[in-house]
Amino acid sequence: MEYSHRYQAYPTDEVAERLDYHLDVHRQLYNHVRWDYENSPADDKPSEYDQNNNLPEWKQRWPIFAELHSKAAQATVARFHHNLTVLHKLKEKGYNVGRLTRQAPSDYRSVTYNQSGFDLDEKRGHDTDAYVRFSKIGRVKISYSRPIPDHATINEVTFKKETTGEWFVSFGLETDDAVLPEKPDVDSLDASNSVGIDLGIHNYIHTSNGTTVE
Repeated sequence: MEYSHRYQAYPTDEVAERLDYHLDVHRQLYNHVRWDYENSPADDKPSEYDQNNNLPEWKQRWPIFAELHSKAAQATVARFHHNLTVLHKLKEKGYNVGRLTRQAPSDYRSVTYNQSGFDLDEKRGHDTDAYVRFSKIGRVKISYSRPIPDHATINEVTFKKETTGEWFVSFGLETDDAVLPEKPDVDSLDASNSVGIDLGIHNYIHTSNGTTVE
């Protein structure tokens, strides 16, 4: 089972400046991935694999991209192709969604480290604090309101800057279904002491032509 934990983060001014910098460089990389895709022949569009293989060449040509952690850079390439897949699926369903647009600084607010390039330190600070170290950025204090379960594997970590200026860190977790408690039989439940919750979750996609698809 895959799920995530999200925590508010409190970087120092120095680290926050580096977070902002890396966020902008990843935005530039995302825009370059998009440009490279859009300007390729219609019958020879590069795949995610192709563009990941191009990363070493791009880092040599544009040294600013070499400042990024390799796995984080690959996650940014994957981000474009994920958005592209979502767009194609919507088009197949008949939605008029246009095409992926260039990301402005106000649009691009998160970076993901996949598999490596990060460490969680639960032993420093107060009991309710922990630190996440991002490669090439530094340590970020988080309000550790709920510990990562011992049986969970951290697959990725994402830092995000909200429009309010607040920082958050999210952990993508994976748990073996075998360690999860079994669901009780419906007949064994007592309705008098049970609570039902309507989450009311909706998924919305904002398209490049200004429309919103649910």
